[in-house]
Amino acid sequence: MASFVELIPNKKYKLFVELESNPDGSRNRRTKVIQASGKREARRLLSKFEQEIMENSHLSIDNPYMPAFIDRWRTNYAQTELDMATLESYDISLKQIKRYFKKKKIKAIKPLHIIEFYTEERKAGRGSLETKHKVLQSLFKHAIVWKYIDKEENPMEDVSKPKTQKKQHKDFYNKHELKELFKLLEDQPEHHQLMAKCALYGGLRRGEVLGIADDSIDFESNTITVKRSLQCTKSKGIVLKETKGKDARIIILPDKFMEELQAYHKKKLQLKKDMGTLWTGFEDQNKKKVFLLFSDVHGKPFRPDSVTQLWGRFMNRNQDKIKRIRFHDLRHSSASLILSEGVNMKIVQKRLGHKDIRTTLNMYSHITTEDEQKASDVFNVLF
Repeated sequence: MASFVELIPNKKYKLFVELESNPDGSRNRRTKVIQASGKREARRLLSKFEQEIMENSHLSIDNPYMPAFIDRWRTNYAQTELDMATLESYDISLKQIKRYFKKKKIKAIKPLHIIEFYTEERKAGRGSLETKHKVLQSLFKHAIVWKYIDKEENPMEDVSKPKTQKKQHKDFYNKHELKELFKLLEDQPEHHQLMAKCALYGGLRRGEVLGIADDSIDFESNTITVKRSLQCTKSKGIVLKETKGKDARIIILPDKFMEELQAYHKKKLQLKKDMGTLWTGFEDQNKKKVFLLFSDVHGKPFRPDSVTQLWGRFMNRNQDKIKRIRFHDLRHSSASLILSEGVNMKIVQKRLGHKDIRTTLNMYSHITTEDEQKASDVFNVLF
């Protein structure tokens, strides 16, 4: 709480900023006497004074205020370990977390404070509670690792994940719908067909499809090494970086599809030769030139959102012929089809690049109607 009193009308004012009480229960207050021409200027200087106190709270090394700790977490963990796109999405949640806990020291935050924060966010109609919960879990996890609080003091241990509106099952195509999809794709540009098939056959994310370069394809063994992902962020634009989790994975793909991909690759090599000096290419995050499989006539990558738009137009043109799904749902279709054919969940986890098998289990716990019938048929032998 911040306030001021007028000492000399339209001349001198005393500013007060109330902070969290001291451990012994005594008042913890900061004051400052200022010169101001009136109450409006006094309010402006009060706001500035309060902000200075919050920003300088990092001077409390052992028990910083939440905003100061968030800045440390962002500098020493988030900026180096998280994808730029992920960090940008987290920053939206961090803004609200900073605002709510701006006068709270890290050690003083209790489970009830977290729950009250969630309640206020719901009342204000602000979404992404799951993301805010995930961010808070990471903040307090690092508070423990960095010895700001003991493990037993972690308030997140007693706070359940916020309940949100139950999501519907992931949209995906079954075997019959995929056959129809392949027929419709025949009328699409070659690069569009191949990008969709990469997402489907390999279970690749959009950025991973766009990150395929000739040094990650082995036509002899019919494999693609998924080691890069193309991302577009507000701060750095289009960047080609290591894949999510920073762990490369090798995907085995169907023979006939790899033949299609190889033919397309030869056309791209010829295009590069024909373009000569007009071919500029692209560099990865290590400043290494890479020959991207899916790029424009100059070797520059397609923007991730252009792939989404291209797929959206394809869906619009064929809305009366096939169910509408997102481009990313081709990845879900891949996993669902593999699982319906009895492939081990651990293999699916590895193929999709999930670090934790629980992610795979949570995401693909659904089963198709055909799977349910198979489960029922098991008992037919008893009759």
